[in-house]
Amino acid sequence: YRMLEVDNRCVVSCLLQMRGLITSDDVVHSWAIPSASVKADGVPGRTNQVGLCFLYPGVFYGQCSELCGVNHSFMPVCVEAVSSKVFSEWIMGNHNFNMNASSGFGNRNRSCLVFIGDKIYWVFYSMFRGTYFVVELYFKWWFYLLKFGIYWPVKFVFESTFSLTTWALNTSYSLVVWFVWFLSDPVDASTSAIVWLGGKAFSVIHFSVTSPVMAFVWLTKKVWSLTCLVANLPFVVFDAWMNCMSSFSDNETKQWVVMQVARSSEVFYKAMVEYYSKK
Repeated sequence: YRMLEVDNRCVVSCLLQMRGLITSDDVVHSWAIPSASVKADGVPGRTNQVGLCFLYPGVFYGQCSELCGVNHSFMPVCVEAVSSKVFSEWIMGNHNFNMNASSGFGNRNRSCLVFIGDKIYWVFYSMFRGTYFVVELYFKWWFYLLKFGIYWPVKFVFESTFSLTTWALNTSYSLVVWFVWFLSDPVDASTSAIVWLGGKAFSVIHFSVTSPVMAFVWLTKKVWSLTCLVANLPFVVFDAWMNCMSSFSDNETKQWVVMQVARSSEVFYKAMVEYYSKK
């Protein structure tokens, strides 16, 4: 890119938590990469730090974002994000040089090949994720079809048939017992039947009277809940708006990013320990 490329790119690892230290030798500058949402001031005599975590490999450009002098428009920023494996190999291949000599990445052709390889990896990974999602959706469709289309109806038929049969048998048995009791003692049997019928009638009347009251209470609660929901809607919209401003807001993507960062960190630290333990 015109006026954005540099002689020595700042090389970092993608999917790895890194820290950048920014300072200045003359005046106040600002090290900024808009595409990565990174901006930190470089102040003489002070060292600022900024967290870096790139989600994918590539080259990210920026410029000084603090008016610093006549050459303000000639201060580009260029960061090259590579995989953790390439980054560890780059460190191990340059650890004998001083900081100035090791600031350049060196082999640009190899960097381009690695960049293409990483892109191919992400393409195949995306295809795998898409295929997995389609297969998961297909099996879920069959699962819910069998569950709600066959299992629950059959279960309802069997349970209702069993309950109805049990009720019919218990009722028939109770009637037979009451009839035998009526033949032996008509007065007590009739009195017990009248009391039982009176209790059932009272239950029906009680239900008829209290049901409208309970329905009114239930309706009042629902209206109040709906009113609170409508009143809370602006806050919900504002919260959703703030969440969508993040580069990744859903929990599944966050969990995936955290998992990939942990995996890359493990690979990087393992490579460093194995290399320097031999020195």
